[in-house]
Amino acid sequence: MRAAALTADAHRLVITGARIPSGDALSVLLAGRRIWTVRAPEPDDDGVLAIDWPPALAERLAGRARLAVEHAGVEVAAATIAIDDDGTEFDLSEPGTGIPQVVNKWGRIARSFEGRDAALIEQVLDEAEHLIQVLRRTLGVELFVTGGTLLGPVRNGRIMAHDDDADLAYLSEHTNPSDVVLESFRIERTLAAQGYEVVRHSSGHLQLMFPGGTVTDRFYLDIFTYFECDGWFYGTFHARERADAVTIHPLKPLPVNGRLLPGPAEPAQLLAAIYGPSWEVPDPTFTFVTPPAAFRRYYWWLNHFDVDRENWEDHHRAEIEGGPALAPSDLARTTAEHLPPSSTVLDLGCGLGADARYLADRGHRVLAVDYSRPALAWAQENLAQGDGAVHFERANLTMARHALHLRKRCAQLDGTVHVHANHLFNALSPLGWDTTLMLIRHLLAAPGSMAFLEVGVAGDEGSASWDDYRPVEWKRFQDELRRYSLSAEEQYDDGAGVATSRRVLVRREMG
Repeated sequence: MRAAALTADAHRLVITGARIPSGDALSVLLAGRRIWTVRAPEPDDDGVLAIDWPPALAERLAGRARLAVEHAGVEVAAATIAIDDDGTEFDLSEPGTGIPQVVNKWGRIARSFEGRDAALIEQVLDEAEHLIQVLRRTLGVELFVTGGTLLGPVRNGRIMAHDDDADLAYLSEHTNPSDVVLESFRIERTLAAQGYEVVRHSSGHLQLMFPGGTVTDRFYLDIFTYFECDGWFYGTFHARERADAVTIHPLKPLPVNGRLLPGPAEPAQLLAAIYGPSWEVPDPTFTFVTPPAAFRRYYWWLNHFDVDRENWEDHHRAEIEGGPALAPSDLARTTAEHLPPSSTVLDLGCGLGADARYLADRGHRVLAVDYSRPALAWAQENLAQGDGAVHFERANLTMARHALHLRKRCAQLDGTVHVHANHLFNALSPLGWDTTLMLIRHLLAAPGSMAFLEVGVAGDEGSASWDDYRPVEWKRFQDELRRYSLSAEEQYDDGAGVATSRRVLVRREMG
């Protein structure tokens, strides 16, 4: 095939002079390394193919990039593109580690096994085998391989090179969703007691993290909950098929990279439920499209607690790699001006901890929480300082269980607990709003307690790839405060003209 012309900017990739059937897979290479596979769109009247970058990649693109496009394994176009005036070579790699990254099937920037040390895959499988034994021994739960960890071995006996984790699942013995959820939390507690670091995505999806440094992870393992209800099989988070169409037990050994791991009784049935009837044909552009009937049930039965965490963690890793600017926010200065001496403060959504450290340096005791693991690890290592004035802990404010734990922790602290939250409500989901306002309402029941909040009420939306920032409609915020018997007693805007944010002193309405 004759070489075509390739151009690009921060928004899209454009190919001219190539005859590529629409719907065919195109691989995009950066400096010779495949980073993204996409379906060719319909060309325009002049035969030009214009392909929008995935949002997660578009927000990272900068400098100069050596790009190429392959079709059916043959290069059709290549060029060095200047994305902007920054003359540096663009490198899609993980902040802090330099590990190469790709656009995964979720449209996120992520690692993959491709091009990495083969020993890493063996370590992943070692941990998977150990985890299978742990849950069998402690709870009688039988894990088996699923998802990509089933798909690759069924096709050719090996983990797929473009995968980035290991997928395991179990079939719950329960058929009522409430009992299924309670079982999942028992499993989480058991794993935590065994020393695993567990992150909960939903009431049916656990992720076990294996750190590789202060702010990085070597890999992770997924545990998905599968169950049957009213004659239907549910494979968290996506599959919903008639129960008689998916046979899981008895489990049978499956060759995976030269070792035997438990697999479902009928792998083809499960793979069809997860990936559709064409699962046998490799499709590097595959994306999950969850049927509405399945989505509704998964959301209301199992919910989703991990909104944007991975994106925030990537954001914090990039900040750490670039050398974080630890200037306190304007809200922290306002909070310090109004706090009584030697106060106790709960800093919600602390990020890298600049505000927490600022308040601690002014004689206050601070409990700072966030759900971003690298942010907390970095803050603990660099800002705790051994003086006991500030403690960093992980809490997910979309989870009522974590909010209740914070209530208990605050009851153990000395004196009245005040709340500090800088732009937190711009990043919370609706569920997070409810859980956080319930927590604040409880804490402000103590006489003299105050909450110092700042919310962005104008400005740009967050990136299209993730909801890192959403301006808050001011009336809605006031209405939500009133719904929880809270009132904003003082307001500070950010200067003359139209305010882009508001600083608010909140108290609880009594009586």
